[in-house]
Amino acid sequence: MKQTEKPRSTSIARRLNRHFRLQQLGGIFVSDLALAVFAVCLWCYLAEAERVAKWTLWMDRSITLGEGGTLWQMLQGATYSFTLRGAQAQALTVDAGRFLSIFAAVMAVVFVCQIIGWLCKCASGTAEIRRYLKPIDDIAQAAERASAQQFDESKFRDLEDAIYHINAATPDAKLSIGDTELAGLEAAVNNLMKRMHESYRQQVRFVDDASHELRTPIAVIQGYTNMLDRWGKDDETVLNESIAAIKTESDHMKTLVEQLLFLARGDMGRQQFKPEQVALADMLQEIHEESEMIDHKHPYALRIDRPCAVLADPAMLKQAVRILVDNAAKYTPEGGGITLRLRADERGCPCIDVQDEGIGVAQKDVSHMFERFYRSDAARSSQTGGSGLGLSIAKWIVDQHGGYFEVVSAEGIGTRVSIHLPQKTETQTSASVRSA
Repeated sequence: MKQTEKPRSTSIARRLNRHFRLQQLGGIFVSDLALAVFAVCLWCYLAEAERVAKWTLWMDRSITLGEGGTLWQMLQGATYSFTLRGAQAQALTVDAGRFLSIFAAVMAVVFVCQIIGWLCKCASGTAEIRRYLKPIDDIAQAAERASAQQFDESKFRDLEDAIYHINAATPDAKLSIGDTELAGLEAAVNNLMKRMHESYRQQVRFVDDASHELRTPIAVIQGYTNMLDRWGKDDETVLNESIAAIKTESDHMKTLVEQLLFLARGDMGRQQFKPEQVALADMLQEIHEESEMIDHKHPYALRIDRPCAVLADPAMLKQAVRILVDNAAKYTPEGGGITLRLRADERGCPCIDVQDEGIGVAQKDVSHMFERFYRSDAARSSQTGGSGLGLSIAKWIVDQHGGYFEVVSAEGIGTRVSIHLPQKTETQTSASVRSA
């Protein structure tokens, strides 16, 4: 089969080479002709400028070849004549033979070199094109061999049976049929199984963490409901305490469910995205005013170093910054300041800083801050609550905008979280066109 396939690819390469070289030869003739015309015109201009100190359209010009039997003799005897019109009519004749002879010799040498190079390209062009066509030819040959090959039907039945009995939940789930002809397919299936198991493991962890987080508010609500049933009917203090606790836990559970649904829609590519031009300075101004109105325990500051706009979903980007601000307020003692800043990073791209004077984050926790349901020891020991999903949502939003986070923190001093955005944000609208 190779003996028939090789001539086929070679003939295609020859036809392509012939086509390209003919085009190249035409280009050589055109370029040389243009160069010759330009050189002659330039020499005529210089000849006129040397004798009349100007160049004007009001002249009669002609080049006359000399007499002789050969082209070379005609060029050597050539003259260039030009006559001024008008009252100052003056006829001048310049010897052009020496220039034309030298120029013709130079052009002849150039043309010979071009032809030699062209012939070399013609000789090696077929092999070069065949080398470029080799990957395509290899694919075609492989396809022909595959179509002509006779597979044993029993092999496919064994493969089908082995795939049927694989359990994706098993960590060491692996396809092994021991057939060299199906080794590539076997490797592809095993790679797929590995990814499926990793996805399954993450899903199980996510469900376990979500169940744990939901179990706590449900238990609190159930406890206060039982207390109301026993003593709250007649005790106004118990009644008010129970109602307040149930309301708080219900709000917490509502927030948790909304966060879980947001991440689930994002993982499935169903989160609705509406990109538009967003003025970052105006957005931070809104967040600053809202924070001062809601939170009276912390002084807020706003710095705008460079107003700019990016292509983004305004609601989602605001939500990401809002999460950072709420997180800063949550872990900053009363009276500690929180600063919002818009600046340009070292690349000249927009950067949003949220800096607090809070408890800080340990270095071992910084790399895990944006993991789902992750909370540092300091966060767990505080009375601020939280599910550990807020920063995960912020990271997902920033990732969709093509940006990234930068975290600088020192325990007991504070934390600065920066959102770096590209100048022209490319949102992944193709994966999130559908609404939830």
